[in-house]
Formats: sequence, structure tokens, C-alpha cells
Amino acid sequence: MRNLKLLTTVAAVAVASTAGCAAQQSAAQRQPERSFWSQLHTDAGGTGQYLFDSLDDITPGARPSGTFRPAAALVEGTVVGVEPGIAYASGDDSPTPRVVPYESAEAAIRWASVVVKVDKVLAGKLGRGYTGGQIRLRVEQPTGTTLDGLRQSIGTAGRGLFYVDSALSRAKRRAASPQAQAYQASVHIPIGQGVFIEEKPGAALVAPLTDENRAAQLLGDGGEQTAQPTPTPTSTSPQPTPTSTGASPSGRPSSTGATPRSTATGAAPQLRSAGDSPLARLRGRVQRSACETGTATDRSAC
Repeated sequence: MRNLKLLTTVAAVAVASTAGCAAQQSAAQRQPERSFWSQLHTDAGGTGQYLFDSLDDITPGARPSGTFRPAAALVEGTVVGVEPGIAYASGDDSPTPRVVPYESAEAAIRWASVVVKVDKVLAGKLGRGYTGGQIRLRVEQPTGTTLDGLRQSIGTAGRGLFYVDSALSRAKRRAASPQAQAYQASVHIPIGQGVFIEEKPGAALVAPLTDENRAAQLLGDGGEQTAQPTPTPTSTSPQPTPTSTGASPSGRPSSTGATPRSTATGAAPQLRSAGDSPLARLRGRVQRSACETGTATDRSAC
């Protein structure tokens, strides 16, 4: 009789344990997966001035202003992977940043390499690091994210438009170590945080590297909102401090909330087809800007 009671107790515990595991698995299944770009988006803001007023100003071939230089290339591409880039024991803007293993506990900052399959170079030319039809985009990996988590969500990364330049050509000084020099030669950086992504075909665009207000200004088209940026509900500053993902500080006046303007004079070239999706509409705008600066790689589209 005593053994029977013991067996009954064990069975009850086993059933409860199984039910608990099933409930945990069900909750995990119900939890929405974080998208690739939402993991890379940060809400950091500041009080600095914008270095440019509109996407026309970062189009390859646009007139530089002060120490600000426009992008060297504008590409359309698809995100196909993410790799460890380089990690430093201190901010990489310090005089002698020390390189540490990427997953080291000493790492104060990690730069991941987002692998972009280049579908088309719309304007300008890509620099060193463009190999096998791909570029690697240097993007800071925020604290709390993992490469495994990013890789698991790569299916949500989508395709988009990228304003880029070789990190080596933008380096303010020679890297302190051969490892850092090799890294700079292998990656591109997003100029003016210019990354505009269509996570799903026909979906609204996101601008994951900038804040909501700034993205809305850049994506606005004569007052018509063509796409929505990544939501940043905790962001309160409309003017982020310029960072190394943009360009060197300059005296260019900020233009918060202003409608993006065209930097060209005269009538705008007519495009053959702009399409209806947000990405196609943005492509039409930036193609027109590239035509105006004379850097469009496909002149038949002008």
C-alpha cells in the first residue's frame, strides 16, 4: 500500500513537470521573434547638428560641405548574413584602441559585419572590400544582442538601399594595429546612417540606424510620407549626435523637420518607372538624384 502511494506521487510529479515544460514551450512559441534590424537599432540620441539636409546631400557626386563628404556609392542589395567584425577593449575613437577577441568579456564595443549581396550599384563606385558581388557593412552590435540571435533572424533582414564608402578611405588616421588595418580594408561604412530596408516585399521601409524623427524627415517626399522608420518609442531627441557612421563634424546647419529639398537646378529627369512599393518609390527618388549629380551607373534610367 505504501509503495502504491509512492508510485502515485511520482506519477503526479511527472505529469506536473511535463505540463510545466509544455506551457513554457508554448509561451516561447507565442513570443514574437525580434526582427534582424530591431536588434541592431539603438535609441541613442544627442544634441549634435545634422551633417546634411536630405538624401540628395549624401548622393555620390553631391557637393561636399565643409568636412562632410557624400557617399562613394549607392547600392541596392539583399542582406544575406552577419559575421563577427572587430572588437575593442575601449571606444575605437581612443588614440590607441586595443583589439580583443570578438566574444571577449573585455570587449567594450563590437562592430559586426552585415553581409550584403549587391544586386545593383545605382550610383558611384564601390571601394576596397567589394568582393564576390558582396560588401560587408560595419554596424555596431548593441550590448545584449548575440550573433546567434542575429543569424536566427536573418530571414527578416530583407533588402534595401545603402549609402556607403570604404572604411579605409574614411579612416581619420592609420589604424593602430595590422589587424585593425585589415579590418578597415575589408568593410564599408553606412554614410549618414543611410540604410533603408524593406523587411518584406511591399512593406514600409525602416531606417534602423537612425532615429524616428530623422528617418521621417529623410524619407518624406514633399510632405508625403512614403515609408515609416523603425519605431523608437523611448527616443526623445530629434537631433542625434553625429557618429562615425556618418562623417566628420562640419559647420553645416541642421534642418530638423524641414522638407527634404533638391540640390539640383532645372527640371528633374523623368524616370522610366518608379513602381508603387515604398522601396521602388525611394529608388526612384535616389536614382533621380544620382542622375542630377551625373553619378548614375545606368544612364538609360535617367
